[in-house]
Amino acid sequence: MSIIESIPQQTEAPEQTDFAILDLAQKDEGQLLGWLYSHVDQREIPWASLYQGTALANHWTTGPILIELREAPAFHQALIERYQSECLGMLISAPDVSLETMADHLRLRAIVEKDGKPSVFRYYDPRSLGPLFAVLEPLQQQQLIGPGSQWLWYHHGQWQQASSSRQDGEFSENKSFVISAEQLARMDQARSHLFALSLAHNYRGYIPSDDADSFVLSEVKAAQELGLATQADQDRWLRMAIKVQGPLQESSQWRQLAQGTDQTPLQILSQLECEQGR
Repeated sequence: MSIIESIPQQTEAPEQTDFAILDLAQKDEGQLLGWLYSHVDQREIPWASLYQGTALANHWTTGPILIELREAPAFHQALIERYQSECLGMLISAPDVSLETMADHLRLRAIVEKDGKPSVFRYYDPRSLGPLFAVLEPLQQQQLIGPGSQWLWYHHGQWQQASSSRQDGEFSENKSFVISAEQLARMDQARSHLFALSLAHNYRGYIPSDDADSFVLSEVKAAQELGLATQADQDRWLRMAIKVQGPLQESSQWRQLAQGTDQTPLQILSQLECEQGR
């Protein structure tokens, strides 16, 4: 059994977790802290800065904080709802771990060495977690998550998770974490691959192929090769391929517009959408 078992989606949001990472950098300074304090009623909600004790300690108001959720069910639900609409952080299930221990563990991963210099490592960004776990080796994954823990995040319309199958051991054993430049470079490819698979999941009932995943991967690659770099444009490309019931670039509709024109592929796609409907 691998150390990490990644599940691409969950049917429901987690009912209860122990911690959340909230990235204060995603909003104007003070906005997310004010939102947190607005949920403090009779009981305090404990939290700790993940920049504390690092070279970025003075910049903690624009960095990640770790929040304990065990006695804050209302705020937990508020986080669930907000994470489903904004990329603000992630959740952690670690029943036997204290806030202090978890914060110490995560601080060691907040700053990594890149090209011989310390760099911020935003591993808690839900847009990067899937690609990150796709390129890490099992030992690296264990060192990142820690024993007996589960990470959960929301992206591409799905709750996703990565879990440690190792239940024993201490977090203090996992001080070393190194990610190579080659792995960081591979994350872009993994990000594109996972995005394509999310499209295949979303449009599976409409894709004109028995192998929906392969069809979507091929169409996303074709769009990228023609210079459609954004995920929104790649989504548009796929929807038009579904509309013409086959690979878009091979369709008569595409060839007719592309022949002898100086329009860019994006302009041709926009014209097709006008003619064929979205």
